[in-house]
Amino acid sequence: MKIMKIKQFIYGIAMTGLIVSCVSQSDYDKVLAENEKLKLELEDCQHGAEKLIANVEKAYSEKNYSFARENIDLLANKHPESPKNKDFEILLKSIEKAELIEKKKKEAEEKERIRLENLNNTGMWSVRYYVDEFGEKTNQGYISNSLSIKGSFSNTATQDSRLNVDFLISNSSKISFQLYEYAGNNPVKAYSSESYRVLIQDKDGNRHKLTATNYSDRLSFDKTSSRKVHGILMKGGTIKFKVVEIDTPTTEYDFTIQKADWYDNAYKKLKES
Repeated sequence: MKIMKIKQFIYGIAMTGLIVSCVSQSDYDKVLAENEKLKLELEDCQHGAEKLIANVEKAYSEKNYSFARENIDLLANKHPESPKNKDFEILLKSIEKAELIEKKKKEAEEKERIRLENLNNTGMWSVRYYVDEFGEKTNQGYISNSLSIKGSFSNTATQDSRLNVDFLISNSSKISFQLYEYAGNNPVKAYSSESYRVLIQDKDGNRHKLTATNYSDRLSFDKTSSRKVHGILMKGGTIKFKVVEIDTPTTEYDFTIQKADWYDNAYKKLKES
């Protein structure tokens, strides 16, 4: 700061002298030389090797990683001969790891903040209860979609006809879904076990190949596949399904969950019920 003031002062005198009266060339050159000297001193003060090294170490200790990275770059560019450059190459890797940890921490905090603000929000999901032979509610709960999921189905008799889908999720290891052709009231039934290939694309675009079996009026995943589906639902987002009957591959069902968000809240409510 002191150097800057001196620089401005001398420069001001020089300019005043030029305006008020003529000066000799030697005096003018002297002022210019002094000005250049001050510039070099200022540059050394701001970007000298010792100053940059101190900046890096202080910024790193204070977890100001962006400033530390900026000064590491300056040191490498302005003082390539400094032995500290090799040390800081190693430090950069530590900074990258620390930044990644910090990023994940902030993302987790933001996710938790949103979750706490939406504790009672279950999105498209509802916790319901199975009924007994008399139609009375039992204490066995399950998760289902509040409104039927829309889709389409095709077979040898029809193409792209309307389809409704309902999920029945008793727990993370027991997940089934019912298919209602022509958006009717009766789910697809099996008079003997029928197997289906189920291709799922999760919110991140990852694809999962699973199988499900219809023993009565619903397609059920085994425990391992159910846990896989549960994990996909927990991530929320848009989830696409393509279901093909193995014995009759011309029969195909396609549907998409547009926004599976808040399934995790619904699952918490189910566990608490």
